[in-house]
Amino acid sequence: MIKDHPNPYLQASLRELSAALERCARQLRAVNGTVAREDTAHLLLSAAQRLAPQDKRQGEPVNRVRAGAEVLPDFWPRYEREKRAMRWHLFHQAAEAAGLSPADFGEYLTLTGCPLMDRVLESEEGYREALDWIEEARRTGDRASRRVE
Repeated sequence: MIKDHPNPYLQASLRELSAALERCARQLRAVNGTVAREDTAHLLLSAAQRLAPQDKRQGEPVNRVRAGAEVLPDFWPRYEREKRAMRWHLFHQAAEAAGLSPADFGEYLTLTGCPLMDRVLESEEGYREALDWIEEARRTGDRASRRVE
């Protein structure tokens, strides 16, 4: 972490960010148990878990490998899940940046007979296709969300 910068977390690792979020959540809960602070504490704890999962559960790959399991068979399925999650997350960022909303995704289904989200999740090719579709929808400007407004 950068100690003398206004934001000391800029170069923090995910584990450092996670630990800092958990620390802030504990401080919020200790200071005042009001609903607003409790909600903020829950938010911080959720973000911390997403950034750096603790992997304390028995069946997690980290624990299985530490117990002697092979790395590839235990971490490959997790890698595949993380890739799917990343495609989903980035697709939504791209759609929002292009001015689309979930109301617009039904148009893709009408055109192709396949839900857009299924294509995003199934493969990198589907993700690329979805990004191309977002660009085309942005260019044409005739979107369901625009008609609803």
